[in-house]
Amino acid sequence: MKTLVIWAISALMLVAPASAELIKDDNPYRLLEKVAEQTFQRIANERDMINENPDHLKVIVEDELMPYVDNIFASKKVLGRYFKDTSNEQRQAFYQAFTDYIVATYARAFTQYDETKHEVEFVNPKNVSASDRDVTVETRVVETGRDPIRLNFRVRYDADSEIWKAYDLVVEGVSLLSSKQSEINAVIRSRGIDNTIELLNNKAQQPIRLDDEVDVPA
Repeated sequence: MKTLVIWAISALMLVAPASAELIKDDNPYRLLEKVAEQTFQRIANERDMINENPDHLKVIVEDELMPYVDNIFASKKVLGRYFKDTSNEQRQAFYQAFTDYIVATYARAFTQYDETKHEVEFVNPKNVSASDRDVTVETRVVETGRDPIRLNFRVRYDADSEIWKAYDLVVEGVSLLSSKQSEINAVIRSRGIDNTIELLNNKAQQPIRLDDEVDVPA
């Protein structure tokens, strides 16, 4: 399962814009396809920089991915029942810590990604009606000699920014958001919210190495 999560998070990079100007499309399927092509191109173009300084992956994630990730919505989901037990100050600190942790986690996932070996296929693109605000985009990660990995992106329309944003990824039937919620809730139960925030911050600040594996709080 760990291998699947690594490739799943790598695939989530596809929801990133390739420039400071956001790509907008009313159809999330077309949106993901557009940004996928440009994101892969950037990875290829900056491979030498990544090899020289793996922390450059954090820059790519910050610049290209995070505008298309609904990190606040995901943070609230991860807090779950602990949301009501925290102060506004603690929530804001958790949102920032979890966002920084996401950036570092995605950057580490990039170390597992090779643009020369992997291909992402979009499955059964659909038309999206004006009333749709939460949809699932099905994709497959294909690598020669391996079985395809089934990935379902859960995306929701953010009316404030007027773009589709990803908030969860279902890998072979397993929700990445639900897994993170279980893991982090266990830490909150045993260590408390403030210590959990500190732990996430410490993990987010660790340097990236090309032999990194995706880690979770424990």
